[in-house]
Amino acid sequence: MSQDAASQRPVVINRRDVAEHDGKDAVVVGIYEAVEMPSKVPSSPEHPRPKDYARIILEDGAIVYLQPYNTPEARRPEAEVHQFNLKRVRVTGRLHRHMPSHGESLISPCLTDIGEIVED
Repeated sequence: MSQDAASQRPVVINRRDVAEHDGKDAVVVGIYEAVEMPSKVPSSPEHPRPKDYARIILEDGAIVYLQPYNTPEARRPEAEVHQFNLKRVRVTGRLHRHMPSHGESLISPCLTDIGEIVED
């Protein structure tokens, strides 16, 4: 297991790490990607939805979303999206193997309680 030297939190780089560190504070490392909020109705070229949600793509292609979609924190600040989109980042937060939800949501890993996002 790899640990972040500064914070002593486990470093998550793949799907196996997500399962191993479920429920723990961790540092997720991967490519930041701005995305539309997932919907059953796809966006159209005439009516595109903003890409103001984000996910981290891990080295094995696994995806970790930033915040559960049914929370105000899921919508990412415009400055953050502009600064980090398609760049390799390190994100600190609480890792969940399945997105916490009080209603319908994705069954995907996510980070909550995000403390910091920095380029890697």
